[in-house]
Amino acid sequence: MEIQPAKIRMNIADWVQIILAAFESRTEPYNEVEISDALRRSADDHKDMSTEDFKGYYAEWAAFLFYGRPDKDNVWGTYFAPMFTATRNDGKELRSPDIEDLDAETAAHWELRAQSVRDPVMRARYADLVWDLKRLITKQRPSYEYAQIAIDAYVEATQKKLCTSNIEGVQWLNRALDLSLSLNDKNRKTQVVDAMFEFYEKSVDPHHVGVWVFMFDTLYGKDLVNAEKEKRIIADLEKMLERTSSKGPNPDEFNPHGAQAAAERLAQHYKRQGDRANVERVITTYGGAFEQISKEASPMLAMAWLQPVIERYEQEGLKQDAERLQLLHREKGKNIASDLKEYSTTVEISKKEIDEIVEQLIGSGELKTSLLNIARAFIPKAKAGREFLETMRTQAPLLSIIPIGIVDRDGHTTARIGSLDEDLDGRLHRQLGEMMNFLHPFLTLTLERFWERYTPTVDQTLDFLCQSILFADARDGLLREGLLAYEREDFVKAIHVLVPQVEHILRNFLVLLDIPPLKTVRNHPGIMDAKSMNDVLGEPRVREVMTENLWRYLEVLYVDKKGGFNLRNDLAHGLLSPNWFNRAIADRIFHSLLALSLIRGKEKEPQG
Repeated sequence: MEIQPAKIRMNIADWVQIILAAFESRTEPYNEVEISDALRRSADDHKDMSTEDFKGYYAEWAAFLFYGRPDKDNVWGTYFAPMFTATRNDGKELRSPDIEDLDAETAAHWELRAQSVRDPVMRARYADLVWDLKRLITKQRPSYEYAQIAIDAYVEATQKKLCTSNIEGVQWLNRALDLSLSLNDKNRKTQVVDAMFEFYEKSVDPHHVGVWVFMFDTLYGKDLVNAEKEKRIIADLEKMLERTSSKGPNPDEFNPHGAQAAAERLAQHYKRQGDRANVERVITTYGGAFEQISKEASPMLAMAWLQPVIERYEQEGLKQDAERLQLLHREKGKNIASDLKEYSTTVEISKKEIDEIVEQLIGSGELKTSLLNIARAFIPKAKAGREFLETMRTQAPLLSIIPIGIVDRDGHTTARIGSLDEDLDGRLHRQLGEMMNFLHPFLTLTLERFWERYTPTVDQTLDFLCQSILFADARDGLLREGLLAYEREDFVKAIHVLVPQVEHILRNFLVLLDIPPLKTVRNHPGIMDAKSMNDVLGEPRVREVMTENLWRYLEVLYVDKKGGFNLRNDLAHGLLSPNWFNRAIADRIFHSLLALSLIRGKEKEPQG
């Protein structure tokens, strides 16, 4: 192999060379980032470096701090990515290391090191950096020979067991295979595949799932190995499924997650063969492992394990197996309370402060003005919710990242909310729901004081509501019956009557906006059905007319099961428990009517 030597030689300080030489002579495994750490620590004692010395130090420090991302999902679209990224207050993204801090001299130095260094780990890193990053740094194409150097060095490093973990060896070999395929280097491809089998044989262990699944993930079905070797891969997966799915002669090998890893890959193989019986066998085998471990596990853990298996059974049409696990899931859920802990905090507000706030809302002396004040005051503000979430992002970043599971009273998960970045609406609606819960006692107290002061009749309440075009035809219908029940504190009747009336009012709102209130029924040509509250509140034109605060409030209260109350849907499906038919919920429903009445057509009364 002949590579043109670089004409520029970078100045590398003696202390940097000493550190590099120490690693180059090591025979025990080490991780590349250890070199970068050693250089950084020593740099603290050489803060008076010249510009040339610093440049040489930085070239070596950066070389071993970049980390490989096989999916190339990074800011540069390359294999190597910065180890750290951060965003400044002005929005500029900081990266470390950053290729913007490197130049042609750095790339030339890496080329020299790739040709001269003896240690295969270091040699692979220098050569791969040249192949992967030189074009971006210098706008020049690297020689393909550096990819070949990297391939050979990765193979040598794994054969000499210089990796600090088996997973690291897997990553090296996968990278070597990707490079050989990109070069269409058939000889090196064969050498890498042979090295993979050799490495696999030395490293395979039921406890190291990442090692024994990589052969399937990397080689199966890609015309990289012959039929005999593919059969061997499948046979080994079958052995691992057997060893990890039961507490047989070697109970320490029992690992339901390992069994799942083997089974899912075997299922792909048998589907390819059209072998339905074996697909069902491997899926129920790993499912049985989770079923076995769940019987002895805590309720929360058991339910977390069982739910994905139930879903997987349903995907494969294993209805009876899914139903059996659903019964176990439900049984474990009966004791979910034993796994849950309640955390609370105290917020102190003086009686004087509360009285002053209530008086500001209802003290006008005029019934309609007081109702307007109440309507506006208790609609949660989306802006305040977003501001709180952004505060949480900085003050409690972990809570903003961890997904949230919404668990029903019988223990099953009814919804999941992603991280703040993945599911902003879900997080916002959850926060708005928390704000509504916090304000429940204040709403109830305010309404109690309002009733005591004004003693309004149902007709007076309807007079107020009917100032809105949404309530034009509602005076003598079921809305009156619901309000009468609310006035008599018959909350069961009031809630059952008023919630459908809110949906009816919203559907009429569609008519006012010249939007059809009916929709076609899927798979039933010619059949129409009324749009639900979910449909109405999801309609873009409805959201344009309402304020964001109002439509989000209605969603959180009635149809959102992620962070909201989901009153409409749970009531319609008989899922509300008896303790939900109380004053606080009835007050919220009544308030939602007041909030809807803020829509006053051309009068443009301020909305929530």
